[in-house]
Amino acid sequence: MHISRFYRVRAVLALSAVGVVVAALVAAGSVSGSITKPSAAKAGPLVAVLWPENVTPRWEQSDNPLFIKSLKKLVPGVQVDSLNALNDPAKQQSQAEAELAKGAKVLVVAAIDGKAFATVVNKAAAQGVTVIAYDRLINSPKLGYYVSFNSVTVGKVEAGWMAKHMKSGARIAIINGSPTDANAHFVNTGIHLILDPAFKSGKFKKVGEQWTAGWDPPTAQREMEQILTKTNNGVDGVVSANDGMAGGIIAALKAQNLQGKVPTTGQDASLEGVQNVIQGYQGVTAFKDFRLQAPAAATIAAAILNGKRPGNINGTIKAAGKSVPSVYLPVVAIDKSNVRTLVTNGWIKSQFGGLAKVCKGLPKEGICS
Repeated sequence: MHISRFYRVRAVLALSAVGVVVAALVAAGSVSGSITKPSAAKAGPLVAVLWPENVTPRWEQSDNPLFIKSLKKLVPGVQVDSLNALNDPAKQQSQAEAELAKGAKVLVVAAIDGKAFATVVNKAAAQGVTVIAYDRLINSPKLGYYVSFNSVTVGKVEAGWMAKHMKSGARIAIINGSPTDANAHFVNTGIHLILDPAFKSGKFKKVGEQWTAGWDPPTAQREMEQILTKTNNGVDGVVSANDGMAGGIIAALKAQNLQGKVPTTGQDASLEGVQNVIQGYQGVTAFKDFRLQAPAAATIAAAILNGKRPGNINGTIKAAGKSVPSVYLPVVAIDKSNVRTLVTNGWIKSQFGGLAKVCKGLPKEGICS
C-alpha cells in the first residue's frame, strides 16, 4: 500500500472510532452540551380536599368541582386530590395523613369529627402544611383558616321561622345534626337562643330532642317516628337542622298523615328542601350560597401557595382558645314567600338545571304555576 493512502485509511478509521465513542457518551449523557430528551414539566403544588360524606349532595355535586375549577384558575398547574371519607372519621384521618406523606402543601377539610381531626392539623402544622377548615370547624390551635357560614345564624333562621308560625302552646321537636360536627352544635346554639325563652315561659313545649349521627336522613326518620310514638303524634312543628334530615322527618310524618300539617325546617336549599318548601311540607330552608364558599377557600389556598396573606378574611373564630382568621358568608331565610329568589339569583338553574326540573311532578301552584 502506498504510504499516503495508508495514513488516509488510518485517519478514517480513527475518526470512525471517535464517532462511536462520542455517540456512546452522548447516549449516556456524559458529554457536556449534548442534546438529551426534554424532561417532563415539573409537577405543580399539591392541594388535598377532604369531603366528609356523600349523603349531602352539595359536597360532590357542587363544592368539589367548583373548588377545583376556582383553584386551577388562580394557580395554573396546581394538582388537586379530592377524597371522600363516607362518614368514617378514621378513614378521613388516614386520607389526610396519606396526602401529607404525598407532599400536599395545603389541606382543605370538611371534617367529620372536628375534635378528633385536631391531631392531623397538629401533624400538618409541624410539617409546614396549612389546614383550611371548610364549613366545619376543627378544634386545634394550629388551624390555619376557617371558611363557612355562621351556623348560629342558621339555627336562628330555622327556630325563628318556627316561632313566628306556631300558635301559643305549640309542641315542638328538635332534630339536631351530627354530635361530632362543630357546626351542628353551633346550629343547636342558635335554635335554643330563639326557643329556650319560649320553652321557659310556657309559650311552647319541647316534646323531644335528638342528635343524628352523620346527619343521616334515615336515622332522622327513625328519631321522628320514636318522638311521634312517644307523644301519640302530639307534635306541631319540627326544627330540623338540615334539608336532608327534614326529608326523613317528613317521611315519618307522612306515614301518620301529618305531612304538610306539621312543618319542619332545614338548611342548604337542596333540591329536596326547595321542593318541600314549595309544597308546604318544610317551612324554611336556611340558604347558604356555597357557590361563594368554594371560591373563597380556593382564594385562601392560592394565597398560601403563593406565599401571600389571603385578602378575603372578614372575621375570626375561636379554635381551642386561638383566634383563627375566617371568611364568613351570608345566610338567608327562604320560605314560600321568597322562594323565587332562588330563581332570580341563578341558584335553581346552576344547581338543579332549571325551574322545570324542580317543579316536575309538583302541583301547579305558587312558583310552579
